[in-house]
Amino acid sequence: MTRQILIPRAPNLPSAPLEYFSQHQEQLSNILRLYFNHLDSYNQASLPFLNQLINGYLELDYLDFNTSANITPQRGRLTWDSRDQTLDLGMEYGVVQQVGQEYYARVRNSTGSDIANGTVVGFAGAAPDALLVAPYLADGSSPSLYILGIMTHDLPDSGEKGYCTVWGFVRDIDTSAFNVGDILYASPTVAGGLTNVKPTAPNNVIPMAACIISDATAGVIFVRPTIQQVQYYGTFSKTTSTTPVAANTAYALTFDSTDINNGVTIGTPTSRIVVPESGLYELEASVQITSNNSSPKNIWVWYRKNGADIANSARLVTSDVNNGYVTTFLVRDISLAASDYIELMYAADSTSISFASIAATAFAPAAPSAVLTVTQVQQ
Repeated sequence: MTRQILIPRAPNLPSAPLEYFSQHQEQLSNILRLYFNHLDSYNQASLPFLNQLINGYLELDYLDFNTSANITPQRGRLTWDSRDQTLDLGMEYGVVQQVGQEYYARVRNSTGSDIANGTVVGFAGAAPDALLVAPYLADGSSPSLYILGIMTHDLPDSGEKGYCTVWGFVRDIDTSAFNVGDILYASPTVAGGLTNVKPTAPNNVIPMAACIISDATAGVIFVRPTIQQVQYYGTFSKTTSTTPVAANTAYALTFDSTDINNGVTIGTPTSRIVVPESGLYELEASVQITSNNSSPKNIWVWYRKNGADIANSARLVTSDVNNGYVTTFLVRDISLAASDYIELMYAADSTSISFASIAATAFAPAAPSAVLTVTQVQQ
């Protein structure tokens, strides 16, 4: 609000004589009378405003900032930023927030060493009125949901709170390794680092920012984390052959090789494939079957969940090929809770049929007797 207030100046009073002088006394009385009369006629609309100033508060309809002023921001000062066309709010550590264009999280460092400006950080616990943060490593060891943002200043391990940018510019960092416009990801090899090479599984893929200025000291990035929950998976193989000990008896296939995984693991016993979190999972199994004579033989393959057969999950294969091979596939979607486990079961009406593992040749890799892939397709 723009308001001009004219405060009456105190009058210049004549110097007092050494002895009483009636004319001086009369002159003094006239001056004071005129001054107080002027106060009485002073703009009454300004008096409430002055009273508010005296009492430490203001009631304003609006507030205009000087858009041509070049005022250095400092802690507790609000000024106009002609570059970004918004207000600058001076904060601790020399941080200047562009109001409405940047958002911070209040954080604390308890890692034992400084966290530098421009470091990618994730949740590391909680403190009163603050989050504990640490440099984040996107190697799959920590869920993507733990990512928070990028530090906008150097934060010492001093118990003091600082600011992590979750949306907006981070300035004065080394971006010389990137090109303007590069999308930057949380690094899977350098804790707290950024990379312009999109990571691949089993690393976390977390777009963090875009490079705005490429420079060794005056680099600028715009932070906009895109956080997706990790979808867990695993592919497991059985690299040895197995034959049912008895006919018409259920057995669980065991697995001895983890081909690739993120969260989904081989449990104990090794027939159990364990999931880390709840969700909808797709199960895809393939088994390689062989027979040692030409008589027809039947073999059943199906899934179990936590020791109980999954209804309608079985497939039946008949083989009468002497020393030949037949491959069958089982695909199934199932909802699992955290720490649930899946088993691949089988049974045959003859012990002359088996799951066959074939060794590598000069022209082809090995063929496991069974492969099971478990993929989370929905959180």
